Amino acid sequence: MRSHLARHILRRLLTSEASAAGLPHSFALPCPTLRVYPVRSRVARFTQRRTFIKLFQKAPRELKALEGEPGYEGLLQFRVAEADDLRLPPRTELVKAWRDFFTYKFNNGRVVNASQAFVANRLLLYMSKQDAGNADTQLSEDDLRTARDCLLRQPRGDTDIHLEMSRNIYSEITRIGADQAKDFYAFVAALSQYGEALEARDLVLDYYDRMKDKEPDVVRLRHFMPVIRGLAKEDRESELLGFVSRARKAGVEYDPALHSVMAAFFAQKDNIGETKNWFNKPISRGLPPSPTIYYVALQFALRNDEREWALNIYQDLISKLESGSLRYNKPCWDTSFQWAVLLLGKGADHIAHMIQVASERTQEKPNCQPNIGTFNGLVKIATDKDDPYLAERFIALAKKMGFEPNFKTYMLQLEYRIRAGDLDGAFSAYQSLQNAEGSTRDNELPVLNSFIRALCSAPNPVHERVLEVTSYLEQRRVTLEPETVVSICMAFLKNDETYEVIDTLSLHTMYYSVGERYMVRRAFVEYCLDKKNSTARVWDAYSLLRQFFPEVEPEDREAVMDAFFDRRRADMAAHVFGHMQSVKNPDLRPNLGTYVRFLEGIGRCPDEESLQMVHNLLKMDTSIQINTRLYNALMIGYISCDFPYRAIDFWTEITMSSEGPSYQTLEIVFRGYEVTPDGDSLANELWERIKRMEIEIPENVFMAYVTTTAAHGHLTDAKTLLVDMDSIVAGRRPDMYNLGIVYNAFPSQEMKVQFEAWAKDEYPKGWSALKAKFGTRRDEEGLVTFKLRRPWKA
Repeated sequence: MRSHLARHILRRLLTSEASAAGLPHSFALPCPTLRVYPVRSRVARFTQRRTFIKLFQKAPRELKALEGEPGYEGLLQFRVAEADDLRLPPRTELVKAWRDFFTYKFNNGRVVNASQAFVANRLLLYMSKQDAGNADTQLSEDDLRTARDCLLRQPRGDTDIHLEMSRNIYSEITRIGADQAKDFYAFVAALSQYGEALEARDLVLDYYDRMKDKEPDVVRLRHFMPVIRGLAKEDRESELLGFVSRARKAGVEYDPALHSVMAAFFAQKDNIGETKNWFNKPISRGLPPSPTIYYVALQFALRNDEREWALNIYQDLISKLESGSLRYNKPCWDTSFQWAVLLLGKGADHIAHMIQVASERTQEKPNCQPNIGTFNGLVKIATDKDDPYLAERFIALAKKMGFEPNFKTYMLQLEYRIRAGDLDGAFSAYQSLQNAEGSTRDNELPVLNSFIRALCSAPNPVHERVLEVTSYLEQRRVTLEPETVVSICMAFLKNDETYEVIDTLSLHTMYYSVGERYMVRRAFVEYCLDKKNSTARVWDAYSLLRQFFPEVEPEDREAVMDAFFDRRRADMAAHVFGHMQSVKNPDLRPNLGTYVRFLEGIGRCPDEESLQMVHNLLKMDTSIQINTRLYNALMIGYISCDFPYRAIDFWTEITMSSEGPSYQTLEIVFRGYEVTPDGDSLANELWERIKRMEIEIPENVFMAYVTTTAAHGHLTDAKTLLVDMDSIVAGRRPDMYNLGIVYNAFPSQEMKVQFEAWAKDEYPKGWSALKAKFGTRRDEEGLVTFKLRRPWKA
């Protein structure tokens, strides 16, 4: 079972502060204890209920039980103990956990993701430090080889840790004296697969020369091929050509594998000359090209208008099939049918005739005759052509000729129906797939993932279908792609199905790498920032984000906090801030900028309780050194909450500090005087001090003083200041915004009327623009005001 304990251990792993021990920095994060009930908050939805009525209510369903990969829980326990510098589990338990985990991965063909590889690598380093006395307390060579083979399955995303662990496994096998040729081959394959083909090349050449008299040529030569694939994968053309030349001189055959790599390498680069050269080279022992390179060559020919060259290849293939040299080669027969569709444009009727001919010519060998696999190849061709009608005809033809569709057939049918947007038909194919015999392999999972995403992105998602498909995959212990988890969560959040979101996140995110987790949590952040979503749903999404992704970056938390301020929910913003303050990792706690950002939010959405809470946290926060900017922010908060005298106390603190006030400080102080009963005299006193200092006065400071003057009913003085603006603020005259905020500040409608008449006469263009752009409303005192915002900035 994917136990709750495993989730708890992973959560501790994520919250470990021992980043120096090797955890990625983003993993050294705090988090709350995992809940077993839906995550909701009282601040989001509070309703008074008569609790006795619950006696008659249906109990909410249980969350799904989680099934974990065998052994992984033990690996996580080790990593948590190591990171927290606690006593490690007994070596016997660690060895058993390693064996269970990698045996399961190997037997089921499952990929080891980056997070799992990281934890396993830490255990490997620990176990290799000292030799134990018996097999139960040390990793055997078979244990190491099983893990190594699992690592060769390509994961999604970053592979650095896979490469590092592959190196460590090979070093350990060598250290215990168990290294063989197959171990060197696997190490070279890992280097080549994970971006170190040049290092692999040097090792292979050295190995070839060093083992000349110790191993037969056939053993030494087999190490060349992984390097050739790696150099081609890394697009190292000159190194590839040089190494292939060296390999050929050493005795490596130009077999179908080498032919396929070289021809495909140049075909993908659309290098016509080199593609033809390598494809046309005779293959050793007269063997035919692989079906894969036939398809790649045909695609290359169609892209580059080389149909005549492709036609010659096709005619040569047909002649060999008919003459007898390839008569019993089923892959070549299948290739001829596919080329007839793509190159010659033949339809289902013609293909039926060709299949009949092939059946007659191979009737002596039933294993070489066309079968359902033949039709699967044709369906794949039609799918790649985006021709669902042709694909349906091939499936109908298969049934007509007596071939029953299998698991692969329905998987292909599911794929092309998804592409065609036929979700009803795709669901029918999925139901047929469930009844067919077969197992879901890794290369088929993208189709099922895309099907789930298509169901979720429909205009009106059928949630029951989504649950049916996800349950099918969960029963097979399949971890969904992060894009699919995002689609499921977003669809269920919009339908208020919080339980399903919890189940989905619980079942899959604990198996994701750092990059995959980032993809999911980023989607939740964007959901929280989307103004189209209701506040209640955004709070639910944030609660789940905090619960399942304790590593959320401070920048994203601050963005969510701002989003709640924009929704006029300062209480929720305060909770977000409080959650940041409660984390253990100091890198995720609020810094000075976070405090400023919150207090600026209070300026937009005043809330005394939230202000007091954060100010109390600031008083106890020994990591924050208060400066002028933070004092400015505190002034903003207290002025907005109608405590101007408290704000003026902070102004006194600033004037006595070594840093002193900034221009923003002056603007904020004037705005504080604007709402202070005796603020006009204080503002005049400050203004005179500023003028005596003969400093440059910015527009925001000047307009704050003018607005304060207007707010205290000094109409004549306010008009005089506006007239003299260009002499005080160099090159600036009152614009529509300046006129609007001064108008809004007057304390009586009579003054507003007088000011409007004066402004129409003195600044007709500015006043006309103000009236045209901004509407009016009546404030709580019944006075007319323009719908202008005066932003706060510390």
